[in-house]
Amino acid sequence: MLVILSFKKQRNISVIILFLLSSIIFLPQFFNSKVHANDSKVEKCIISLKNPSDLSSFDLNKVKVKKKYKNFPFVAVEIPENEIQKVKGNPNVSFIEEDGSIHGLNQVIPWGVSSVNATSVFTKEVYGSGVKIGILDTGIDYLHEDLNVSGGISFVEGSPDFYDDNGHGTHVAGIIGALNNSIGVAGVAPKANLYAIKVLDKNENGNYSDVISGIDWAISNGMDLINMSFGGDTPSQSLQIAVDKAYSAGILLVSSSGNNGDNKNGSITYPAALSSVIAVGAVNEQNKRASFSSVGKELEIMAPGVNIESTYPGGYITLSGTSMAAAYVTGVAALVLEGKPYLTNIELRSLLSKTSNPLGNPFYYGKGFVDAINAINYKK
Repeated sequence: MLVILSFKKQRNISVIILFLLSSIIFLPQFFNSKVHANDSKVEKCIISLKNPSDLSSFDLNKVKVKKKYKNFPFVAVEIPENEIQKVKGNPNVSFIEEDGSIHGLNQVIPWGVSSVNATSVFTKEVYGSGVKIGILDTGIDYLHEDLNVSGGISFVEGSPDFYDDNGHGTHVAGIIGALNNSIGVAGVAPKANLYAIKVLDKNENGNYSDVISGIDWAISNGMDLINMSFGGDTPSQSLQIAVDKAYSAGILLVSSSGNNGDNKNGSITYPAALSSVIAVGAVNEQNKRASFSSVGKELEIMAPGVNIESTYPGGYITLSGTSMAAAYVTGVAALVLEGKPYLTNIELRSLLSKTSNPLGNPFYYGKGFVDAINAINYKK
C-alpha cells in the first residue's frame, strides 16, 4: 500500500516520534529511580533508647513506631533495611536488633503412634474412651499437663504416693494415653482411663510380691487391661497364679518381652514368658527387630520400641526398649476394646495377633507387627 502524506502531517508525525523516542530513553530512568527509592526491605526491629521519651531524632516518615513500653526503654519499629545503619549511629540508640519471631510448640504425633495406625482409628472417633488401664510401673507423674491420671496406688515400701520418682512409668503412660491436645505428644489411646499402680521404686527395682499386690488391686478395681513394662529372670508359681487369676477375671495382660537380645534358647523374661500374658518385642522405624529385643517361642507380637518420644516427669524424653513396645500394644488394645466392647479378653488377644502384619520368623517376630486399624476393621 502506497501512503502519501502532506508536509504538515509529516511534521506532526515527526514530533510524535521524537516524543516517543524521548519517552523510551527517559521513562525507564524515571521508573527505576522510583523503584530504587522504595525497594528497600522493611524490617521489624526493637530499638533500645537511652532516652525513651525522645524520638525527635528519628525520621518518623521512615521509622514507623509500632509499640512503646512502660517498663522498658524499647520501641518496636518497622524500618527500611537501608535505614538501619543510620539508626545505629543515632546517639540516643543503645542498640537495635531484629524483632525475632516465635511459634507455638504444637503437639507431635510420635512415629510409633502413626506406625501402629492409631491415627487412622482416630478418624473413626475412637480414642480408648472408658477403658481402664492399670499401669504397673514406677508410678505416673499425675501433675503432668499432658496426662490425665484417673487414680492409683503404691505398693513400694517407703513410697506411699503413686507419683513417679523415676520417670519410666510416666513415659509408658504417655505412650498409652498422652492427651490428644495442642501440646507435647499424643498417646495411642488418649481418652483411656490410666491408673498408676506403683510396684517399682525410684531405681526401677521391685519384687514379685509387689507385682502380685498390683495385680490383686487391678482385679479388685475392675481394670480392663494391665501393662507390665518390666521383667524378671526367675520363674515364679505365685506370679503365675496371679496373672492366671487376672486373665480368668477378664483382664488382658501385656508385658515387655525383655531387653536380653538374641539367644538360640530364647530370652523372654517374666511375666511375659507366662501363657496368660502377651509378650511384646520391639522394632525400629524400618520394622526390624531391635537388637536388644528378647526372642523366643513365647514372643507374641511386635510394636515400636526404638527412639520413642513420650511424657516424662516435668516434660518429655526419648527412650528405647521393649517397655515402650508393650505400651503400644496396650494402647492399641484399648482402642480395639472401645471399638468392639463385646470382645472378651481372650477374643481381643486373638484379634490383635491375627490382624498383625507378619514380619518374619516367629521366634524373632512373633505373629507380627500390631495394627490398630486392621483390628478395628476386622470382620469374621
